[in-house]
Amino acid sequence: MTGDAPSPIRTERGLERLIFFSDAVVAIAITLIVLPLVDSAREVADTSTSKFLSDNSYGLIAAGVSFVVISSFWREHHRLFERATGYTPLLVRLNMLWLLCIVALPLATILDVYSHRGDRVAIGIYLGTMIAAMTLSRLSELVLYRANLLADAHQVTTIDIAVHWISVVTVCLALLIALAVPYVGLWSLLLWIAVGPVEGVVKRQWKARQTT
Repeated sequence: MTGDAPSPIRTERGLERLIFFSDAVVAIAITLIVLPLVDSAREVADTSTSKFLSDNSYGLIAAGVSFVVISSFWREHHRLFERATGYTPLLVRLNMLWLLCIVALPLATILDVYSHRGDRVAIGIYLGTMIAAMTLSRLSELVLYRANLLADAHQVTTIDIAVHWISVVTVCLALLIALAVPYVGLWSLLLWIAVGPVEGVVKRQWKARQTT
């Protein structure tokens, strides 16, 4: 007997279960975002719809932003695992940490909504959670790339992997702005809109240098 531990069995079914579990957790998290607003809406009978909308305007905006954020994270997760042909133990651990960030976002949303406007701690928790989730997603892609578990691995270059970190840097910049000017709050996430165009420019410039 060698005493070596048996190699873990990794099947296509195992990858499917990982994806199904992740989808379920994201679905629950995205539902939790609106629950505090649903509770507040029960008081409409004692006031009016216009007062509810007025009193909860920031909460509605924050819920909308969080819905877009989690939806964006899920789409990115979906695209990555659509390309995955297998998984590793490290990928599973990274994915579980990513899910932890996803379920923390509804709590971070509530803290931001119900704290005093310009609360640096609440904003820091929200954007910090986003940064953690995005970093874990990028690391997951790197693990799959290095393990040769991407269906399009032959088409992926190091620059393709590198430019995806631009989104992480962008939200880090949004965090710095929000901490420097707290009343900006989640509006600093408007910087995120520029991520796609910036990634496109970087890729084009890189390819141009490669051909010269």
